[in-house]
Amino acid sequence: MNKPKIALVCHRGEKPGSNRVLPDSLGTTYITSVIKAGGLPFLIPLDFPLENLNVIRESFDALLLTGGGDVETKRYGGKEHPSVSGVWKVRDEIECRLAKLALETDWPVFGICRGLQVMNVAAGGKLYSDIPDQVPTAQYNHQQPVGTPRDHVVHDVLIEPGTLLHQIVGKERIPVNSFHHQAVSIPGEGMKISSLSDDGIIESLENPDHPFVLGVQWHPECMQQYDEHMELFRAFVNAADKYRVTER
Repeated sequence: MNKPKIALVCHRGEKPGSNRVLPDSLGTTYITSVIKAGGLPFLIPLDFPLENLNVIRESFDALLLTGGGDVETKRYGGKEHPSVSGVWKVRDEIECRLAKLALETDWPVFGICRGLQVMNVAAGGKLYSDIPDQVPTAQYNHQQPVGTPRDHVVHDVLIEPGTLLHQIVGKERIPVNSFHHQAVSIPGEGMKISSLSDDGIIESLENPDHPFVLGVQWHPECMQQYDEHMELFRAFVNAADKYRVTER
């Protein structure tokens, strides 16, 4: 039985206290979420030739943009801030280009945390480079305390009825974890807000004119025990499967 092939761009970090650059890698929870939802994950190295990105677009049935460091502020004309960290320009470039390919075609794309922000920047949108500094009305610490489990619930998100997100989870309010100090400030072209936190931070975007464009600010891959969060991956993989059957 053929299964949809999902492309995931790797992360690259630095070992604390060392100049040694770690190998390309990706958290296993992203991989297991795709597998449990019925997809086959394929990891894309950061040094993949930019001139050959169409090979990724043509070889895989969907794109999953994962979490990680901050997007470079210059990419969206953002405010420089000392809290901006973990910027990898190479990753920004490959993911923004792939996101743009997805947004301009019928290629399904699902963005998680940084992935949502990458999608929005690729669509010409803007980000807050630091929520505490730029959003005085924010009531939550959207970065949960260090040492708490990654499935720890921080706040709820309020879901707009009639949206793709609402259709997927079947609820107007769900609990989420939170690991971000940045957020979407202005949605990009074609991107619509589908959920907010109680303090007004944008928690998800989607494009109603596209077969499947969805980005969420929380980390559903860390909350696999909750059905509504796994439903996000199931819906994404189902969209990839439909793309595999109809577009190839």
